[in-house]
Amino acid sequence: MLRSGKSLLLAPFFLLAASAAPFTISVNFTGGLTSSQQSIFSTAANIWMGLLPSYQPGISIAALNINASGVAFDGVGGILGGAGPDTLTTQGGYTLATTGTMQFDSADLANMESNGSLLPVILHEMAHVMGFGTLWTANGVYINNTGQYTGPAALSTYKVEFSQPSATFIPVELGGSPGTANGHWNEFDGGGSLTGIISPLGDMQFEIMTGWINTPYFISQTTVASFVDIGFQSASADVPEPASMALISVGLLAIGVLRRRAR
Repeated sequence: MLRSGKSLLLAPFFLLAASAAPFTISVNFTGGLTSSQQSIFSTAANIWMGLLPSYQPGISIAALNINASGVAFDGVGGILGGAGPDTLTTQGGYTLATTGTMQFDSADLANMESNGSLLPVILHEMAHVMGFGTLWTANGVYINNTGQYTGPAALSTYKVEFSQPSATFIPVELGGSPGTANGHWNEFDGGGSLTGIISPLGDMQFEIMTGWINTPYFISQTTVASFVDIGFQSASADVPEPASMALISVGLLAIGVLRRRAR
């Protein structure tokens, strides 16, 4: 990976208590992205930093540094992007990323930007760099190939948000490509039908951290709580209520069902 390029340092939204180190994302653009596409990274980073403004006590990371680029994957359609952490640190009983990489298929970037799907795809891949799916096993909240996420914060939130009071785990995707399985919330393979697991914001099919992108997308309280399980703090003592997520549950038009993967 190239290490040079335009760098964008983004500041979190919230004032934090002295015991909680702020969560900051710094994006380094290493090629293949236009200035307007780079600005969408700024929007995505600020959304995540607004929802997760700090780490748990005992963690001090100056910034999560992400190298972002547009590269050739598999042509138009298919895999839209890949992402994951590169270097890790263990602090306060958690394993967290300090650097990571995000790559997007250069054949799809212009189309995603024009139809409005680039923001949710960037949000999705940035979450993988932050540890969603990629650092679950390292933090003891998921055992590969079980399909059962058991992190306590996310599980307790899932029971309420998705009306699953007797759930003992959150279903994790085991289908799709190797980059899709074990790293996303479960839905029907291909993302082509409703799951029947419904939050106030919609069916799990439309949650941003499933393996396929559908419209209209939303970030669930459960996803926010999953980051609490792996070392972050949410914007308040409780996971945000649905009303506070309105900005993120934005409907997109005519982008269909597209495949995503975590690196």
